[in-house]
Amino acid sequence: MAEEQVKEEILEEEVTESTEEQNAADAVVDAGQVLEELKADFDNRYKRLQADFENFKRRTNQEKEQLAGFVKGDVLKDLLPVLDNFERAVQAPAEGDAKVFLDGFIMIHQNLMAMLSKHGVAPIEAVGQPFDPNLHQAIMRVPSEDFESDTVCEVLQTGYTVDGRCIRPAMVKVVE
Repeated sequence: MAEEQVKEEILEEEVTESTEEQNAADAVVDAGQVLEELKADFDNRYKRLQADFENFKRRTNQEKEQLAGFVKGDVLKDLLPVLDNFERAVQAPAEGDAKVFLDGFIMIHQNLMAMLSKHGVAPIEAVGQPFDPNLHQAIMRVPSEDFESDTVCEVLQTGYTVDGRCIRPAMVKVVE
């Protein structure tokens, strides 16, 4: 009987060791699964953070470009009265010595327009165009046989855009 007890004790020890080994193996498998889940969670968070940062950079660059456009538009808008005076001087009739002076004015006007064009300033073409309240400011309505109704027939003051944004509408006469 003692022999049987010893065999049973040995069997119990083997079963206990086997159970402990199985529990240890299960714990390793559980730890591996937890590690995989943590790694997947980390990857998702990393990708989200990276996407958020890219969106932040894009938004910041857009805001910077918009702000630069508004500042540029404001500065160039301050130059428009000078440009208007150049245009008036160029349109004035001149003879003799005044003609030479006017030719110099015309060259300066052309250089100024080229510089402004390089920075995105463009005059609004209005004569013959349909009236657009976004680009034109109607000063008066006049009858005309040369143009259709609601068409700009004369520009009283040139309007300008900067990079496609109107900084000053053209003052115009519109056909009734």
